[in-house]
Parts: sequence; structure tokens; C-alpha cells
Amino acid sequence: MKKLLLIPALLLAATAARTAEKTTMTPKETVGAAAAYAVPQDWKETFSLNQGDPQAALTYGLHRIKVRLAGGEKSRYKKAPDYLVGLEARSAKGKAPEKVGSIRVAGQKVMLHKRKVPVTMPLPDTGGPSTYADEEFCVVPAGKSFFVLSYMYEDGLPDSSYNGQKAWRDFLKSFRLKKKP
Repeated sequence: MKKLLLIPALLLAATAARTAEKTTMTPKETVGAAAAYAVPQDWKETFSLNQGDPQAALTYGLHRIKVRLAGGEKSRYKKAPDYLVGLEARSAKGKAPEKVGSIRVAGQKVMLHKRKVPVTMPLPDTGGPSTYADEEFCVVPAGKSFFVLSYMYEDGLPDSSYNGQKAWRDFLKSFRLKKKP
């Protein structure tokens, strides 16, 4: 009799374990399930988990576009306004990000921001200067979550050989939110 009760309990536990395995998605699957976008020609795409947020990084030399899906269960930022006043949205020395203007992304009018980001830091105990570069970013609401889309050329001097700003603007035009079933 005890054996008969044990079998259904084991089957239930095995089913629950399989369901938990299926719901754990990789960063690529999570970002891909929430949005679609065109990767610029010759750019490389990689995926990672950063501070609980799945993100995609598109790179071409020192040019970098990031697609970060925040507001999830393990995210540092639960709502877009929290991100905009948080440490990661601020410029060097804690300065609030500069508003560049509004732009339409995924059918929504959003504010484009700019901030200074350190690209190189001095060696410890040398006290030399840091090199800063501009990063543009916008926050796109996506239901209970939100995307932080950003572009930066990781050098203090402009790149005269490639127009990363054009690739960034084209990327923003291609960005679309996917409807959840």
C-alpha cells in the first residue's frame, strides 16, 4: 500500500522538476521572446546575464549597442523611473544624464539620453586621468518590464572610418516589441 502512494509522489516530483527546467530560459531566449531587431551588417551579437538582467551586446570594433531587458524578478531595477535615477544611468561624478531629445522606438515616443562613461581608468596609485566617451541610451517600456537600449563608441576620439551613429539610428528603427501569448 505504501509503495502505491510513493509512485504518484515520485511522478509529481519528476514532472515539477521538468517544468522548472523548461521555464529557465537563456538570456538569448529571454531577449528574443520579448523583442526583435536587426543586427547591423558585420556586427557580432553575444548574450549575457548582467545584474539579473538578460542582455544582448552588438559589437563592431569599439562600437557597442546593448539591449538590456530589465524589470524582471531578479533585476536590480523593477521600473523604468528607478533606472533613470539609478547609478547606472548617471554620468561620471554622479551627474544626471543629459536629455538629447525624443525619438520613436517600437512605436513609442521615448527620451534619448546621453551620459559620460569612463573608457579607461588610471592604474592604481598613479593618479592619471581617465578617458571618457559618450553613451546614448533610451528606456523602452515593455509591459511590466522595460528595455534599456544604448550605444557607445568605446574610445574618447571619434571614429572617422565608420559611422556608428547611423548604425545606432537604424537599429532603433528596427527595434520591435513582441506580444506575449
